[in-house]
Amino acid sequence: MKLRNLPHADEVRRTILGMIYRGQASHLGTSMSMVEILIAAYGASDIDAIQNRRPDRDRIFVSKGHGAACTYAVMHHFGLLDAATIETYHQNGSVLAGHVSHAVPNVEHSTGALGHGLPVAVGCAVGLRARDMNGATVFCVMGDGEIQEGAVWEALMLASHLRLTNLIPIVDNNRISSITRTKDVINMEPLADRFGGFGFDVHHVDGHRVAALGEAIEAIRQGNRPGMIIANTVKGKGVSFAENDPIWHYRTLNEKTYAEAMAGLMEVQS
Repeated sequence: MKLRNLPHADEVRRTILGMIYRGQASHLGTSMSMVEILIAAYGASDIDAIQNRRPDRDRIFVSKGHGAACTYAVMHHFGLLDAATIETYHQNGSVLAGHVSHAVPNVEHSTGALGHGLPVAVGCAVGLRARDMNGATVFCVMGDGEIQEGAVWEALMLASHLRLTNLIPIVDNNRISSITRTKDVINMEPLADRFGGFGFDVHHVDGHRVAALGEAIEAIRQGNRPGMIIANTVKGKGVSFAENDPIWHYRTLNEKTYAEAMAGLMEVQS
């Protein structure tokens, strides 16, 4: 599958840095880990259908709603949010709050209470199938800490039972849950075995390779059983001092760290 009109991941990351710095917001780490995941999901979707709110559009649910900066930055680079709005992220009076909100145009569902995005995505997939719109894909991006929530597994059981081949759950497997290692909260490994035991065809991919994510999406779309993607990622990806450091779940950027992060991303792309 050829993904469409893709922005460069580091370009998106620079946008995220600016948003977080101007708004003095947190959640840098989680936003950086999921950039390629959302680029692949939007790149595999019909953007015009999303923008025009067509009933047969693909739906993208970001269940890990604290990844709002990444969500809005990727939407901006796909033409779904304008630059002036992006400039206001996390500032007083802005529609762009620190968690994903359906008050923002082209956002399907408000999230932030972890574990609730997938149940809604499952319901959406059921509704689309009932209306004979099986060509539309419902994506749901979750965190590896988030999937410790029981509602996630209830939704997975139903999705498997109903054989929802139009649903693609994607786990951002950065192995950090809030400010500690996910395995030290509840060790969910081996994840592939857990999801496989629930009846899913599991695709393990490098979550920072857009092409690999696109191939997994296409394989699930062409398959005849429910599928999901475990995207192995690095929390804080692209910002050297934040990579794999749990503290950057909440820490904000100051002038010095912002300049250092931007300079590092400029060097990577050049």
